Amino acid sequence: MRKSRHDLTQGSIFKNLMHLAWPIALSNVLQDSFSVVDMIFVGKLGAEAISAVDMSSNLQRLISVLSLGVSTGTVVLVSQSIGAKQQEQGENIAMQALILSFICPLAIACVGIPLAEIGLRLIGAEDEVVRLGVPYLRITLLGGIMMFLSMTLGSIFRAGGDSVTPMMVMIVSTVLNIILDPLLIFGIWKFPRLGVTGSAYASVIGRSVGVVMFLYLCFIGRSVISLKHVKRRIDLSAMRQILRLGIFSSMQGFLRHASRLGFIRVVAIYGTNAVAAYAICMRLRILVMHLGFGFANAVSPMIGQNIGAGQIDRAEKAANLASGLATVLMATLGSLLFLFPHLFIRIFTADMEVITTGSVYLRYLSATFAFIAISIVYGRALNGAGDTVSPMVMTFICQLGIGLLLVILLSYLIGLKGVWIGIALSNVVQGMLMWLWFRRGTWKTRGLVHKK
Repeated sequence: MRKSRHDLTQGSIFKNLMHLAWPIALSNVLQDSFSVVDMIFVGKLGAEAISAVDMSSNLQRLISVLSLGVSTGTVVLVSQSIGAKQQEQGENIAMQALILSFICPLAIACVGIPLAEIGLRLIGAEDEVVRLGVPYLRITLLGGIMMFLSMTLGSIFRAGGDSVTPMMVMIVSTVLNIILDPLLIFGIWKFPRLGVTGSAYASVIGRSVGVVMFLYLCFIGRSVISLKHVKRRIDLSAMRQILRLGIFSSMQGFLRHASRLGFIRVVAIYGTNAVAAYAICMRLRILVMHLGFGFANAVSPMIGQNIGAGQIDRAEKAANLASGLATVLMATLGSLLFLFPHLFIRIFTADMEVITTGSVYLRYLSATFAFIAISIVYGRALNGAGDTVSPMVMTFICQLGIGLLLVILLSYLIGLKGVWIGIALSNVVQGMLMWLWFRRGTWKTRGLVHKK
């Protein structure tokens, strides 16, 4: 992997977007394949095992959303520093982000591990799901340090215009995870049969190897942002800058996952099979979204670098083009899921009740993929400009204020189908709001987040 910095302030906007987007999209798909591979193998252990992994994963993501804040603050500050030709400051920001990415998950694990069982019971897990889910959740919480570091390191590379290196690292991590999953879950060869917890160990080990690769490239000076000569000390001012920007992204992630837990809590009323159907459909949703996130996460460093260079019009054009491309891609994939829902759900389970229930939800969900694309691209564009408050507010309004309220109300009126309709409507509203707010243009007057 060679050292290079792709200058996002010059040349074709389309080519710059594609240069960043396809490795990011592939990296996102590979990253999520950690969970997908787990789901496929764990699915062979039964519906209770699927529910245990999904409920535990949702809890783990809920209390680990601070990683999203650290990575968002890092992308904004590093990309704007590079655009403003302040390389040394960008490298210092990167070092402080790594320090935060070690301290924060360690604190989360200390609090979360003792409360694992309580958390699962609060979201409606049945006794067998709790028995399987508690050890899985505890292992992934402890492995959260690797997750934080992996996200932050990937953000550092992408902020400088290098999305190929994170993709290569993710390929290695994913292949290792795929190899370890069946060995540890089913006890193949000389490995112990660990069941559900085996999938947790496989994911943590795979991600840890990726972190080692990232750090090696950073500290030998072969990365976009070199940490070879940066001062290895705590800079509270830089940490405050990262957290000041990132805290609202963390709150946005928290609100989004809190709404998901609320949805699960309502779905759980209808039994374990309904939860399993919801979990499988959400995996498929995430897979499609990750392709859209390729453009969404590409536009954030483009916005940051161009704002740093004072090129506001170019930043706006990049956001609009990325939104159009992501919308076409996700709507096309959504049409396939809408037409053949049974086919895709069968990948994860052979249980006919789960397949039938999930197919209904998947049709409602896939019809809203275009609006999800609009929401994630313009949300990331606003973040890249330093506006992390507005996306957080809109997430609160749409997911908790509208989505959860509709899910509860429609569930009471028409049953499980009402849950699916409520979730779909919240996606439509959020996409429209995010588009209208970006068009309003207040982000253009914010200027540089990091000034000389």
